[in-house]
Amino acid sequence: MNRLFLKIFFWFWATVLSIGIAVVLSFVLSPRGSYMPWQNMNAIGSSVAKELDRNGAPGAASLLDGLERNQNLQACLYDQNGNPITGNHCSSFQDLAKKAADQPFGPEPHTSVYRNILRIRGRDGKRYLLATEMPFGPAAVNKTVLSFVLHWILVLTVSACICYLLTRWLTRPILHLRAASMQIAEGNLGARVESKVEKRGDEFGDLARDFNAMAGRIETLLSSQRQLISDVSHELRSPLTRINLALDLARRRLGNADEFDRISTDLEKLNEMIGRLLTVARLESGAVPVASDLLDLGSLVGDIADDAQLEAARRPCNLVCDCTGEFPVRGDENLLRSAIENIIRNAIYYTHPDTEIRVALTHANVAGLRSIQLTVSDRGPGVPASDLEQIFKPFYRVADARDRQSGGAGLGLAIASRVVALHHGTIRAANREGGGLEITFQLPAA
Repeated sequence: MNRLFLKIFFWFWATVLSIGIAVVLSFVLSPRGSYMPWQNMNAIGSSVAKELDRNGAPGAASLLDGLERNQNLQACLYDQNGNPITGNHCSSFQDLAKKAADQPFGPEPHTSVYRNILRIRGRDGKRYLLATEMPFGPAAVNKTVLSFVLHWILVLTVSACICYLLTRWLTRPILHLRAASMQIAEGNLGARVESKVEKRGDEFGDLARDFNAMAGRIETLLSSQRQLISDVSHELRSPLTRINLALDLARRRLGNADEFDRISTDLEKLNEMIGRLLTVARLESGAVPVASDLLDLGSLVGDIADDAQLEAARRPCNLVCDCTGEFPVRGDENLLRSAIENIIRNAIYYTHPDTEIRVALTHANVAGLRSIQLTVSDRGPGVPASDLEQIFKPFYRVADARDRQSGGAGLGLAIASRVVALHHGTIRAANREGGGLEITFQLPAA
């Protein structure tokens, strides 16, 4: 906390000092003549009197020339009787000077100029009259307002630049953390925060190091879990094979019996579940090579629907396939067949008797890219909204009793989800109006 506090404290005072320096420089470098005359006229008169005492009329003339160049101030110096001493515009002030020599004279504002007679005194006690004229009115006021606005624009620009740098410095590590967390959420467990963020010597660096340590731990645990599933599935194959052999021997010696048929059925289910476990493990580990063959998804889905008609008739339910047309995709035919079979079988398992299951293929456009969309809809009990994303996880069961009745183990949709991801597609589930579940997945069109 202290390290981040010190850096923010430093940035704050750097901003204040930078704005102060910018404001001072803007006044120093800004064009003269942007100040109202009453703000500096007395100081000008005092300066003229001092210059006259030190260097005489030539020194005062030089000073008045500088005022005319820098502040657009026209002036003439007279003695107390109204006789000109020095200046470039004495003839224009002659009447005013004579008038001021006889009686008091104040500022004489006009629409376009500001004229004034200033009484000044030298060190020797002599009195002088300084006649001045400066542009005034809307033009001068606009010039002053413009200068004020420009100063504030400069202040805001400097502060905005520094705030932008500070914001960028603070948010850059957060954006790196967000990018790494999104990659992990999408399944890339090897994603890490960049090393340059880890090397920071503040709390963000600590957070990056802790995040990478956490990500490494999660990757190790999930990899171990996947390896365990794969190893256990492989190890179960050998005893299953021996049990099947023993069952065949028992049938030869004792003859066929209902108990043997029940054992054989359970062994087939167990063998199928182990096969699916191995498929999930291979898909998650990336060990399955994905072909990129040109396929007609309409023909593939039609074949799968024809094969599933017998299973649908036992339910009984009506399986309707709307797959006419050309739907070219690139991918692995065996993997896609497995995914589509699992989705259709899942619909057959859960739909209510004497209802319709609809399988439809359509062309879609996602973010400007052509895709093929497969939709499988049933009229079963549906899935709670909170479980719609969870049903694609291995072994996730919405209702244990229902899954046991259907014979499912929570692996069919998990396999389908991983196959679709390997083909750079998306899959989602939604409840239908009137009851039922709708599974939709999209693949890039070839």
